[in-house]
Amino acid sequence: MVEAVMKFRRSSGSKMKDKEFLEVSENKISMQNSRENALIISFKSSKKESTDIYQFFDNFDELESVFVDIANAGDVEYYFRGISPITELTEGNQSFSVTLQLRREFL
Repeated sequence: MVEAVMKFRRSSGSKMKDKEFLEVSENKISMQNSRENALIISFKSSKKESTDIYQFFDNFDELESVFVDIANAGDVEYYFRGISPITELTEGNQSFSVTLQLRREFL
């Protein structure tokens, strides 16, 4: 069975062109929908993986576009809203959360 992944991609005008794409196994992620189309994505993984994921999101500007693809369902555009500090967990694992807001276009 193929492991499901969640993909994150920076918008094409990224100032960090060498770090514009990230794939994370869905078993390291939990998601929670919040009010006003906000999505809180919590990551829990080893120290090395957490550091790599954190560095990807740490360089986003507030309201910068990020495209999210869950299990190859297609890109959905969100705005980056913020990142929490890293929390140390037991057995060398770490966790943190990223908040994204769904981009809606009004017609």
